[in-house]
Amino acid sequence: MRAFVAIEVEAAEHAGRAPEHLTLQFLGEIDPALVPSIAAALDEVGHGISPFELVLEGVGAFPSRSRPRVVWLGATRGRAEVVELAGRVGAALAPLGLGPPREAFEPHLTIFRVRGDRDRRRADALLEGREPPPAPRAIFVDRCVLKESVLDARGATHRTLATALLGGAAPRSDR
Repeated sequence: MRAFVAIEVEAAEHAGRAPEHLTLQFLGEIDPALVPSIAAALDEVGHGISPFELVLEGVGAFPSRSRPRVVWLGATRGRAEVVELAGRVGAALAPLGLGPPREAFEPHLTIFRVRGDRDRRRADALLEGREPPPAPRAIFVDRCVLKESVLDARGATHRTLATALLGGAAPRSDR
């Protein structure tokens, strides 16, 4: 199964939509038998960090502003805490053979992916300030989740496999 660890973020528009997510660590294809061990490791991570507020604002792009493939909102207030949380997740999962990410962690919420000329024009307008960025979003981070990602012709569908509350609460399996 394809999986990742994330912070869920309420969708900015259209109440009732599935939450968006800020990925802490993409795991890729994992053995489903690892889910209980991952959930236990995330529980330990939760014991060591308190809930915090995270503000998402300002736009950026991967791999760069001049060659955007992903346009995102960055983390401002709470940035240090989310970076620490991602580091703890990586350290906790390493003994399970789920190594650290290949690239340095940059906390962000994807706004859209650049897949064609129209997206490129929109990205340029946002990144050059000709179009206003999305409004800042403040979220209260009190948990991280293990998500399964199922890809099909319509895109990705995400299902929560486990939840670890920050501040020491036990994980909850949502299977």
